[in-house]
Amino acid sequence: MRPPLPREYFGNVILWAYPRAKARDLTAQPLRYAVDLIRGEIARVGDRYFKSFIDFAASEAAEGLVSTVDPDQWVLKPNVDVDSWLRFPIRELDIGGSGGGGGCPFYFVPSYYPVEGLMFLVPSSRGLVGEGRQSRSIDAYVSLFEEDMDVFRRICYSLDDDDHHHHHHTETTGE
Repeated sequence: MRPPLPREYFGNVILWAYPRAKARDLTAQPLRYAVDLIRGEIARVGDRYFKSFIDFAASEAAEGLVSTVDPDQWVLKPNVDVDSWLRFPIRELDIGGSGGGGGCPFYFVPSYYPVEGLMFLVPSSRGLVGEGRQSRSIDAYVSLFEEDMDVFRRICYSLDDDDHHHHHHTETTGE
């Protein structure tokens, strides 16, 4: 947004970017394909879109809208909703503490949100890596039905970034 929001702003405005792709296209193409889809949609949700959203929300047109989402429907299958918290200044938060000892969170995870098909991407809890630089690792918290985990795991391991052949590591729990 121009001008950008103040750096200390942290909060409750969410505008959705909805990249669309077929699973077969995502698995057949290199990782760069998915990255480009996501970046393109995020770029589309720009300054004009944000300002029009504010204008709409302030107008009387927003009154009486009917939700198109069934609040009792907590299953996104076959879709996956990916929420990126990678730019939230998590490591810069001072969460305080007893006895005056504050500091940044040692470990940060999304709270329990019982929606199948929801994925949160957060900066890795592994902390700092080499020469004082923050790890570029990402932790992904994924909520899927147990019968879908093996397919998801295979897809994760099949991702191939043609530019950088990174080693992909996933940890899963039976929760």
